[in-house]
Amino acid sequence: MKKEIFLQLAKKYEEGTCTPEEKIAVESFFDKMQEQSSDIELSDEKGDVILNKIFSELQVKPKKYTIRKALKIAAILVVGLSIAFSAAKFVFQPRKITQLTAKGEKKEIFLEDGSVIVLNSNSSVTYPEEFDKTRNIELVGQAYFKVFRDVKRPFIVQTHDVKVRVLGTSFDINSYNHHDTKVSVISGKVEVSSPTGKKVQITKNQQADLIQNSDFQISTENSDDKIAWISNTIMLKNTKLSETVKIIENWYNVSIDIEDQELNDLTISGKFKDEKLENVLESIAYLKQLKINYTTKNHITIRKKTP
Repeated sequence: MKKEIFLQLAKKYEEGTCTPEEKIAVESFFDKMQEQSSDIELSDEKGDVILNKIFSELQVKPKKYTIRKALKIAAILVVGLSIAFSAAKFVFQPRKITQLTAKGEKKEIFLEDGSVIVLNSNSSVTYPEEFDKTRNIELVGQAYFKVFRDVKRPFIVQTHDVKVRVLGTSFDINSYNHHDTKVSVISGKVEVSSPTGKKVQITKNQQADLIQNSDFQISTENSDDKIAWISNTIMLKNTKLSETVKIIENWYNVSIDIEDQELNDLTISGKFKDEKLENVLESIAYLKQLKINYTTKNHITIRKKTP
């Protein structure tokens, strides 16, 4: 925060012309500085001298202030503008934006740095309106990132269990809370960190799966399959039925119960592009000899097919 901007805002506060948001910001600023300067002792005489200096710079006539308010303002100059500007950064942080998608919805998001996020259904991302020295993103669910290269400002995505750091590349993160996170690189290179500090670097067509919240399993396969969802395609490759059900629930905004728990580990393979829910379920039922029951339009039960 530049000195001129600070003095201008302080002048508006003294004149009573601040907006409600500016008034809250200034008072929060004073409170923050008071907390950081509680060990500084100022006499009334010295406080008056410093306070008059403030009013002189603001070019306004001093009004009657309580000693508490005077000391708050005086502390700013005593500590120094460098600390004041640092505290101002704390108070005037860029506004954070959260984008959400419901089940069955996808969303394309354009960031101020030129990067693009495609957010899958039942997911969310949170990011600052303007980036500073780093470009920090928080992700819940699944998203595809196409990052604009900026070597001076790393792009960092934080999920519930991993951190992904890049400068410029494209990659997919599948971080739905029902399983550990999978990071798939479409182009370039990314660094993935676990909560324990374990780090791995992966490149195009490599995937990093977090195993038991601590270590990574690296695999190689066509990364384009990992972003098939962007083109409305469900791609299943030996996917457990329990996981397949989660994908279908998010995709079609339905609720599915598996009646027999031993069915959870059945593996499903298939590719469904722009298919209706009924067609997907009928295909799975035919392949695995299952029965599909619709309790309601949006509530489905899968059970073993009986003779």
